[in-house]
Amino acid sequence: MRTDVQAHDLSVPGWQMIQNRVDVGADAPVVRHKHPGEEVICVLKGTLEYHLDGQEPITVSAGEGLMVPAETVHSVRNTGDGNGAELATYVVEKGKPFLVIVG
Repeated sequence: MRTDVQAHDLSVPGWQMIQNRVDVGADAPVVRHKHPGEEVICVLKGTLEYHLDGQEPITVSAGEGLMVPAETVHSVRNTGDGNGAELATYVVEKGKPFLVIVG
């Protein structure tokens, strides 16, 4: 479940910051997707495993962070006990969808 936290224009013309809290339950579906800009992640709760195309899986626990490069197809799954959560901050070009599902 994705909950909007904030969105603001940046000092760089044409760019914005979008921030969401993403709750990842133990049974949450794995969705491959990408963003038109960088995604900066801080895991708030639990242990999450990130799959970035072309890389080995990366396990990130509460209090740790990860940066996903722009246009990188990736997914996340909960590998811990109980629910997991992340704070995701996106730096994206205005007018582009900040999340694109990849089939």
